[in-house]
Amino acid sequence: MRKARIIIFDDDLVILDMLCYYFSVRDFEVQSFAKPVLCHPSESTNSCSTPCADIIITDFRMPQRNGFELLYNQAQLGCPISIDNKAIVSGYLPSEHLLRTYEVAGMFFEKPFSLTELRAWTKKCMARVDLTRPLASYNSRNG
Repeated sequence: MRKARIIIFDDDLVILDMLCYYFSVRDFEVQSFAKPVLCHPSESTNSCSTPCADIIITDFRMPQRNGFELLYNQAQLGCPISIDNKAIVSGYLPSEHLLRTYEVAGMFFEKPFSLTELRAWTKKCMARVDLTRPLASYNSRNG
């Protein structure tokens, strides 16, 4: 059986490092990115068929593309990761964006967020995860 994989996107390196450490000591395989990079879809189908992670957490405000756009683009490529296992975090999110957040992510965390709240959410996410199912490599490219 494999470890659960979480992918974290945040251009704030302090938060990115903290989340990497937090999940690493909880036995997650963690992949982190300071930029909103996208995976390469299958060249034959131009879509994703195998999930690259079990959980995705992304900051909203990042260079080049915001977290909503990142998750939206993943959905357009057919990302098979459950929307309920995706979260957007932000210190400030205008109300019009907050409503749209739930089109691409099952959870929104306002910075500063509670690690207890984050742990409760990831526990719910893990109830939806099959650790016997293989994951694809996250072949990222600059977004």
